Amino acid sequence: MARLEIILLGAAIFIFAFAGVFAGMGYSGNEAIATHYMTEGEWSDSSCGGCHFTAPDHVATNTHIQRDIGEWEPLTNFDIEVEGEAEWVKNFGAYHPGGGVLDEYGVDADCMICHEQYGEYDFDARAESFAAGDFENANAAAMEAANVKVQQDTIRKITYVGNAVTPLPLLLLFHDSVNGAPVKESCSDNCHVTNVETTAVTWASEDYHKFDAHADVNCVECHEISQSSMFVKQDLENIHEIEAETKSCADPGCHEGISHGPIVDAHETVACESCHIPALPGGDLGGVTPLASFDWSNGERVDSYKDDSFEPVLAWSNGLEGHDLPATDGRGEAGVLLEPFNVVTGIWWDAGINSDIVNSPNTSMGLGDAIPVSDVKAADSNDDGVVTVDEMRSFDGGIDGNADYPNAVLRTVELYYKLSHNIASSEVGLADPLACADCHGSTADAIDWESIGFISDPAETDPPTDFTLKDIGVTIPGAKPPEVEREPAF
Repeated sequence: MARLEIILLGAAIFIFAFAGVFAGMGYSGNEAIATHYMTEGEWSDSSCGGCHFTAPDHVATNTHIQRDIGEWEPLTNFDIEVEGEAEWVKNFGAYHPGGGVLDEYGVDADCMICHEQYGEYDFDARAESFAAGDFENANAAAMEAANVKVQQDTIRKITYVGNAVTPLPLLLLFHDSVNGAPVKESCSDNCHVTNVETTAVTWASEDYHKFDAHADVNCVECHEISQSSMFVKQDLENIHEIEAETKSCADPGCHEGISHGPIVDAHETVACESCHIPALPGGDLGGVTPLASFDWSNGERVDSYKDDSFEPVLAWSNGLEGHDLPATDGRGEAGVLLEPFNVVTGIWWDAGINSDIVNSPNTSMGLGDAIPVSDVKAADSNDDGVVTVDEMRSFDGGIDGNADYPNAVLRTVELYYKLSHNIASSEVGLADPLACADCHGSTADAIDWESIGFISDPAETDPPTDFTLKDIGVTIPGAKPPEVEREPAF
């Protein structure tokens, strides 16, 4: 016992010494903690780095921060080479946590965009600062209300006054209630509400629990944070190869060991989501509505929406982001599974430099060479609001007598956005998970067999099988056996 007490005493002394060194310093190593950073609103990697001294390494490898902002995609249709990096920061900086490329604009990594716990983080105020070009004050604007709440909270006042005497141990008691691990609202309300447009996620809706069986699961429980850095493995040669280590349905702690019995072998190339995302909601989902299409043909994005619930499209995917545009893979390709997608039609002008796109503008999955929006607008020579092929091909922005885009083509592309949320169970969801008869037999309407490489339904029989009589059983390891009701003996 005496030896154990000595070990515990030594550990306590070490903790206090460690606390005195690190909890009393800022990121630069010499900033006194007269008033703790957490009550002053300096919620940055510079301030948090006093204790979280590995934060700089995390910032350097975090894919949320180290993003390729120059990468073009059709939904935003932003050409950074034409519009400029500063314009990108004005338009999209609110969705970037700071640091990385935003360092040169005075925007430090804003730890609290993910870690603030009071629910007072003002994302809109931060966005307004970016839009106004006030980049350096954007992070501070988001935390004004939260700072007041922390500073007026009696228990926190006592904590941080006492922190001057015993810095780290006392702070640890209350740290996570002020700024702790991200909760799902940190992800959904601040940035990922934009995912509603392409995948009809419901995590920003008040009735989220009605749509998704995983509504009570925090994002980081599936999108795991590795020990080496946030959302990315340290040994990756290219940090943009992967955004997170995502758990699979069969992982320990999830649905390990659960089986649908004899149908499993016949459906080993069917992802769980294919049956468990039978329908998606339309209409207003937390202030954003799922898109049916977006159209850049006249220089401004014009959207059409899915106002009613709809069914996903089933197609093949190898699980990798190997396409320039959101697309599917082919049957028989390595590692493919049948997965659910939401299809959104995108329309935009291309310069017609790539021969594959010239020949197949609507089916090619190449990025091509999108014509900048500013040039599309300027090509409307008669100002009628409609840009024709002749106008686009004859446009001479340099006024040098030569058309800028003589081979311009208007692309109309079906973009496939893979789905992994809005999971239905027997009790939750817009519809019950798909059953045998939804895909097989005369009642099938959930799948287009020809579109995924089959001549016809592979389960078709002669005479036809009535799949409505088939039931999909579930075996759960360690489940409580069903209770048997018995008549009393007497």
